[in-house]
Amino acid sequence: MTRTARQASSTGYYHIIMRGDNRNRIFQKKQYKLDFMEMLEEQENEGTIEMAAWCIMDNHVHLVLKAELDQLSLAMKKINVKFAMRYNLNEKMVGHVFQDRFKSQAIETDQYLLQVIRYVHNNPVKARIAETPGNYKWSSYSKYINNETAGKRRQFEFVLGLFCNNIDEFKAFHMVKDDNEYLEIKEDIERFREEKAQEIIGECCAKHGIIEAYQIKENERVMNDLIVELIDKSGMSYRKIARLLEISYNTVREVGRNKH
Repeated sequence: MTRTARQASSTGYYHIIMRGDNRNRIFQKKQYKLDFMEMLEEQENEGTIEMAAWCIMDNHVHLVLKAELDQLSLAMKKINVKFAMRYNLNEKMVGHVFQDRFKSQAIETDQYLLQVIRYVHNNPVKARIAETPGNYKWSSYSKYINNETAGKRRQFEFVLGLFCNNIDEFKAFHMVKDDNEYLEIKEDIERFREEKAQEIIGECCAKHGIIEAYQIKENERVMNDLIVELIDKSGMSYRKIARLLEISYNTVREVGRNKH
């Protein structure tokens, strides 16, 4: 299969995701998280990458890095090989540790850079393993908040500079709800979309005083408005909306055609 060429970023910033092969929880042990961070820092010290944000989950990692595209690929290859060798040796395994090659998304504006960093820091919150970004140890959020890298990491200084070095504004920004989709794992995307859809349905029921789901079907106007909301805001396909609402695909498609 031909690989798609990576999109080069005009700003040099990239959102990176690396995932355990077969969804394996390769970072479940604390030592492997420490090992991965050590390897990232080695690459930063060598000058191939600059770290703006990170979050290491049990089965995947999100990174926001600044680098030349060829240097980025070189750094990720080195980390992949070195981590796999250490992991396989310790776990007495062979073969791939990471699933396929790393995924990357070019970041083209300062605003989108901040949004991606917020998404990365909130990954544990979305996964329901932390109540706030600050409750999770294995991300760069606390490093920003505690100013642990002052004068040491240029990208932290740049990012905080976008908030005029106001930590309270940085914290407040991370609390802003963001329904945009970023570079995601497929099943996470589906889960987030389904959760958003349930939220939309709940808001619809509250707005119209609906207690039971069947009452939505009894009111064509409410049903049509709900379908439009789901089409516009949930990111779900027509077929999945139809399945969720237990109505026909043709009904959803017809509303979609006429919604404008």
